[in-house]
Amino acid sequence: MNNHLDSLFNPENIAVVGASNNPLKAGYVIIQNLINIGYPKKIFPINIKEEYVSGIKSYESLCDIEDKVEMVVLIMPAGAIFDVMKDIENRMERRNDIKIIVCAAADFAETKNPEGIERQNYLMEISKRYGIRVVGPNCIGVIDNVNRVDTTFVETLLPKESRGKKGGISFISQSGAVAASLLMIGASQPAPISFNKFISIGNMADIDFIDLLEYFGNDVDTKVIGLYLEGYPDGRKLINTMANITVKKPIVVLKVGRSEKGASAASSHTGSLAGSDTVYDSAFKQYGVTRVDTIQELMDTLQAFDSLKLPDDGNVFILSQAGGPGIYCTDSVSDYDNLEMPVIGDSTKEKLKEIVPAMSSICKPEGYADITAAADVRHHVESLRIVMDDSNVSSVILITVVPTFLPQKELAEGLIELLDHEGYKDKKTVFINIMSGNYVWECRKSIEDRGIYTFTTPDLAVKALSNMVRYTNYLKRKRGK
Repeated sequence: MNNHLDSLFNPENIAVVGASNNPLKAGYVIIQNLINIGYPKKIFPINIKEEYVSGIKSYESLCDIEDKVEMVVLIMPAGAIFDVMKDIENRMERRNDIKIIVCAAADFAETKNPEGIERQNYLMEISKRYGIRVVGPNCIGVIDNVNRVDTTFVETLLPKESRGKKGGISFISQSGAVAASLLMIGASQPAPISFNKFISIGNMADIDFIDLLEYFGNDVDTKVIGLYLEGYPDGRKLINTMANITVKKPIVVLKVGRSEKGASAASSHTGSLAGSDTVYDSAFKQYGVTRVDTIQELMDTLQAFDSLKLPDDGNVFILSQAGGPGIYCTDSVSDYDNLEMPVIGDSTKEKLKEIVPAMSSICKPEGYADITAAADVRHHVESLRIVMDDSNVSSVILITVVPTFLPQKELAEGLIELLDHEGYKDKKTVFINIMSGNYVWECRKSIEDRGIYTFTTPDLAVKALSNMVRYTNYLKRKRGK
């Protein structure tokens, strides 16, 4: 039983209380986002002054709408909550159709003042009376790119052609600002991220981490779950829920409040106690939850889990076209005790020597090859093929700093042919690092459009690899019991 959560991600018609024709107001942005994502059902703006909002007929109250309404988005001033909830109460008495309220409005219990607490209590009193589930208050809303739902009031920057793509990442954020930033960062990559599902939960007056983790854990379209976590009132229940999921799919968490001051800031932000960071950290390690330290590591690790094969173990070969970045990557690998550069077979070494430029350095040290800046497209592709065919290699980090004489389009096409069309991405895990910046943007985009994530620097690839190997080892321990 999902208690209406299906209607959270795929509602039958949406009403927006506080819809506006003013582009500077959040009620305008929500309507525009629903239009821009191509929400396939009906949108009902609620505005007592305007006959139309963004060209859509508006209504003075929810009770005036004849069609079914499963979701109501609240973006009006918080002080209006008493009148709005009476309108909802009247509609439920007549129609009994509302299943979800997304309260994007702020100035509720997070303020810790009596007025805000009273407003939130009233919101929840009426909602519980009629079995309506509530997201928020003090959140930015929910996105489902497959069902084309976007109730947020932020500019996600996601290109129109990327909306509706079926990614495997579902994300839960306790912070609206972090959620908005992740959406914009994801949309600004070579191949923009179309999150499967994405939700900001704010004050967690009702729907919280537990509800959503359980839902995503059983969601066939969710391959990996991401969290931005400040705190939760029942840490043990949260960890137990995660433990039940990590045996099936990975969970990646950016948990803040590590420091005393950070924990205090987290508490004042959403009103949630951060809890002992040491306890969280220990529990994450015990139950296979992947903890990351930065937003960049969060994004890289989520996309690695989504698009790359899970490594069999920590044996990683570094195949570099550039000496400096290759050495930098080697140092990064040495920082992680779950990674090791393997000794490849003699026949593999001989095949590499035959195919790469004469000045190349093969396995000095073991598990490392520098094929030099003289390497052309064929050298890149065939040396990668040879290394991936070696039984001692579980994953490969391919690094190239593209010179002007290396054709980027052909390089992308060669790698796509090997990894995608020939299926090597399903045999071994490859971390592609094409450096650097806007110069190689189109090359990376071509590869990522085929569902193969690329990294901006070698150390980021190593971090993601280490996180994946840690999860692999956790699954091995569980299966060994």
